[in-house]
Amino acid sequence: MNERSKKKCRCCRKTLPVVQFHRLEGTAAIHPFCRPCLVTAARRRSARRAGQRTAKTRCCAQCGQDLPVQMFHWLRASGSFHSYCRPCHAAYMAERYRRLQAARRK
Repeated sequence: MNERSKKKCRCCRKTLPVVQFHRLEGTAAIHPFCRPCLVTAARRRSARRAGQRTAKTRCCAQCGQDLPVQMFHWLRASGSFHSYCRPCHAAYMAERYRRLQAARRK
């Protein structure tokens, strides 16, 4: 394997083959964490949020605040609340809209 087919994980600091990293959707970029580290980080984040959550509150995945469930959109398809609170979701969608509009103009 040549040097281009390897990448260093930012979490575990191991140099691994590129196939051990997820590609970021819609781009040619590769995620900075290897697959095992990414799974571990996601589980840790999920456990932290689950520990903080009560029946009437939810932790926003974007800002990390513990907010009442009324601050989250309800997703009928999955039967649960959105992971971002309404203000964070609105900011994300506005940025996404601007990014897509700029890409269309090119």
